[in-house]
Amino acid sequence: MRLRKISAGKPVSSPMLGIRVVNYLNKLLKEPNNRIHQFIFESGSTRRGPLCAQHNSVAMWSVSLTCLLLIILASNAAEISDEFSTEEPSTTPETEAYEETTENVLSGVADNSTEDFSGAQLYSVKLKTTAHQHVFQQLQEQSLVDVWLHVKSKKSSRAEFMVMPNYIPKVLTMLYDAGIQPKIVVPNMQRLIEKEKTEVVTKTNSARAAYKMNWDEYHRYDTIHALLLYYANEYPDTCTLHTIGKTVEDRDIQLLKISSGGEENKPAVFIDGGMHAREWISPAVVTYIIKELVERRGKYRSFINDVDFHIVPIVNVDGYEYSHARNRLWRKNRASIWGLCSGVDLNRNFGYKWAAYFGTHNFGCSEDYRGATSFSEPETKAIREYIMFQSKANYKAYLSFHSYGQMILYPYGYASGELPPDVDDLERVGKAAANAVQELSGTIYKAGNSAKLMYRTAGASDDWAKGEAGIKYSYIIELSDKGRYGFTLPAKFIKPTGADAMEIVKVVANEIKQV
Repeated sequence: MRLRKISAGKPVSSPMLGIRVVNYLNKLLKEPNNRIHQFIFESGSTRRGPLCAQHNSVAMWSVSLTCLLLIILASNAAEISDEFSTEEPSTTPETEAYEETTENVLSGVADNSTEDFSGAQLYSVKLKTTAHQHVFQQLQEQSLVDVWLHVKSKKSSRAEFMVMPNYIPKVLTMLYDAGIQPKIVVPNMQRLIEKEKTEVVTKTNSARAAYKMNWDEYHRYDTIHALLLYYANEYPDTCTLHTIGKTVEDRDIQLLKISSGGEENKPAVFIDGGMHAREWISPAVVTYIIKELVERRGKYRSFINDVDFHIVPIVNVDGYEYSHARNRLWRKNRASIWGLCSGVDLNRNFGYKWAAYFGTHNFGCSEDYRGATSFSEPETKAIREYIMFQSKANYKAYLSFHSYGQMILYPYGYASGELPPDVDDLERVGKAAANAVQELSGTIYKAGNSAKLMYRTAGASDDWAKGEAGIKYSYIIELSDKGRYGFTLPAKFIKPTGADAMEIVKVVANEIKQV
């Protein structure tokens, strides 16, 4: 590109030239039909596949070097701008907005912006052949789709994924060329998000009880923290509040221990929620479980005095807050990743068989990026340190609540066909929990191995809980629904979903008190 010297007009402010270049590169990386995107995501022969899919160290270093040069350019922009200026005056609203958000632009996120999903669509497809699976994998490797659900069956699999509007033509072409017939589940994601916001605003003005928390709407971190503090103060003989660590952005990771006292070595359950930011139903359900165990103890006499509970309602506090304030569909934590992307998928960051599966999650911009090393993130470290060293509890069960798909999943997920020696026990208890839910509400949950029912995932928390922490009954529970709303499940479903989840907790607690 040839820069043209301009005699009139004000030179670009010191950081601005570099910022504009980074912004421009960020835009190009998001455009599927330009040469830079094709080089990074689509270069190489058909046999070798996309550059990022190859995980070619030389190629990735080339991309990294390019980004390094851009940062150098940004840091030396003052000298360059003395000689060259843009054709637009530097005092336009556009440049003023850039100057206000310098630091966040360099990380790929504007400070005052809210992600708009207008025109984004959620699709559902059936993948019936190996060729179909290959095309779906290509879509993921080229970062053209955001996979929400991928469930296997005997003869095929079903996937749900969101596509941003500028990618829709290419995605549909690839699907139709492969003989895959997509079905639109949500025609405009932004409309669904706006409807969700309206429901929350309407209900926020309702009367409250002794604490601000209720289960008719989704709540922010401060309200959930206040609930935990309320229980610790009002029920001191039962509840103890712990801060088990700090997040990337220095927020407290809170854990509530619920115990009837007595024998120190009695069986314990570790429960967590909010590992993925956009899964709002998870913290809502986990706080519902806390309420039941604290306020309605008499209802659970079969186990309440024999089992302790250690519960973290929100693991990914930063991401959860970000999903409320900026990007409703944000998944990862808020770690700074070198370059234009941010965030680590916490449920790919646990240490047991970390990186055993060489999927898209070794690429920093992917939705399931696993991190530079196992336990690289303070959120996953906090769970490891508490379970392994701080609490000294006799953990017999680990339950991690996610959404969605209505499944009760047990290890191992890092490889197909790798099952724990006591898989029969895991299967039996998982099915008993699924049956209890169906008996209560008619809601159907499937129980089974995660790699068999869904897909391979290395670095997941249940694999670590089972394989390294040695917790016998380790499960990931995918809550409601099965795809109509996905991650944007309306708040009216919190209570029924919470009641279903409590049935799962009951079955597991009654089982481990005998172990």
